[in-house]
Amino acid sequence: MKTIFVTGAEGFTGTHLVTHLTRRGYTVVGGVRNRARKLAFERKGGKAIVCDVSDAINVARAVASVKPDGIVHLACMARPSDANAEPLAAYQSIVSGCANLLDAVRRCVPRARVLLVSACDVYGNAGADGTPIPETTPLQPVSTFGSLKATAESVAQTFFFNYHLNITVVRPFHYTGPGQSERFFFPAVVREVLEFDPAIHGPALRIPDLDCRRDLMHIHDAIDAYMCLLEEGRPNETYNIATGRCWTVRQIVERIIAAAGKSIPIEPLECDDAGVIGTLCGDYGKMQREFDWQPMLGMERAIEDLVTAMKAEQTRVNAHC
Repeated sequence: MKTIFVTGAEGFTGTHLVTHLTRRGYTVVGGVRNRARKLAFERKGGKAIVCDVSDAINVARAVASVKPDGIVHLACMARPSDANAEPLAAYQSIVSGCANLLDAVRRCVPRARVLLVSACDVYGNAGADGTPIPETTPLQPVSTFGSLKATAESVAQTFFFNYHLNITVVRPFHYTGPGQSERFFFPAVVREVLEFDPAIHGPALRIPDLDCRRDLMHIHDAIDAYMCLLEEGRPNETYNIATGRCWTVRQIVERIIAAAGKSIPIEPLECDDAGVIGTLCGDYGKMQREFDWQPMLGMERAIEDLVTAMKAEQTRVNAHC
């Protein structure tokens, strides 16, 4: 493979992946949602093309123009809460976006290797007992986001069986690290910790879902897995990427507080828990057996690097105020 097309290239994962692919010598073209994002992406030295995955014609033109050897499909609504609030937009982004891309591949580059990024949310509460979930576990999504991701996987299977496309599906469990938006849970908590003032916020940091358990890995481990699957993943196969270890949200928040060098009490914040998955822990044995992949950095390093990056950004902003 020489040319890789990355949809959603301007996002958290896309930014890290494009950097890694470029360093590995690939020609990378980023698919971005609109012209403003294209210009911003290119100002940073990348090559981009407008590719709104919800627009079938736009996607077809983008794929025909790039003619990639490989594609990593990241572009979609990424936050489960957004999917719950805007189910039609989520369907267009996740399901229609997947179908539009694969149909463009079928028409323009049927031999291209496609890595479709799904989500651990498709498992729902299948791992409620804390046992790491393997890929053979029947899907039982409990949220709009998880249901739509499962549907997108079904679309991919249809394109494999009917049109013989070279599609590999990856189900990442949660990951974080430098550059993740504060719209996501753990970076938002880091911001609260860095700005915490008892005189303003009260005596304790109030966090929802403290007893939920999450398998949390470093973005760099996720990128290594994506690279491995892009280059060697088998068609019509699904792979988990995870650490195989669970942490409670309370434990992760405590790690954030320690990494920030603070001492802040934590209290539960009562909220509507409908659709919240209690435990998500992944079994990455298939990745290890087939590709000798395993996570190297872990939750602690992911949190440390996230906090360090956000503290540096806070210092930079304060210096310019």
